[in-house]
Amino acid sequence: MTASLPDFRSPTFLRQHLRDTMAFYDPVATDPSGGLYHFFLDDGTVYDTRTRHLVSATRFVVTHAMLYRTTGEARYQAGMRHALQFVRDAFLDPATGGYAWLIDWHDGRATVLDATRHCYGMAFVMLAYARAFEAGMPEARAWLAEAFDTAERHFWQPSQGLYADESSPDWALTGYRGQNANMHACE
Repeated sequence: MTASLPDFRSPTFLRQHLRDTMAFYDPVATDPSGGLYHFFLDDGTVYDTRTRHLVSATRFVVTHAMLYRTTGEARYQAGMRHALQFVRDAFLDPATGGYAWLIDWHDGRATVLDATRHCYGMAFVMLAYARAFEAGMPEARAWLAEAFDTAERHFWQPSQGLYADESSPDWALTGYRGQNANMHACE
């Protein structure tokens, strides 16, 4: 007996998949003190309430924005705003325009665990801002422009025609080269 595979080209399937995915997280993922929890057991139990990763935080913005655009339900727009405000408040270093890679969130305060600047992370920050703008958050347009300018200024390497992958918090580039930065920057 062969199990049938889902039709990933079906708009109906994709909309239901979005709803099913969000049903796993909603409402337990929302942290009233800021952002969303990132670590869950298979049964939906949160097992780490403090650790937050930049890419996961931005993906919550994107998911909420897509669900809001698909369903028009205000709770998804509110979730998008909650998630995006957290990205700005907890991950963004306003002095440098960089975003922390990993933070510890406790009692409403972020402690940076890894301040490495990753172009891969900036690509997801830009995606989050773009999706939030498309979902009716006009202020995200300026934030997208800021993030793009930061990526261009600190990661773009014109001699190679590529973005660098990572830097120190003060923008000293490392020698590491992978595919994630440029692949996700294309999105």
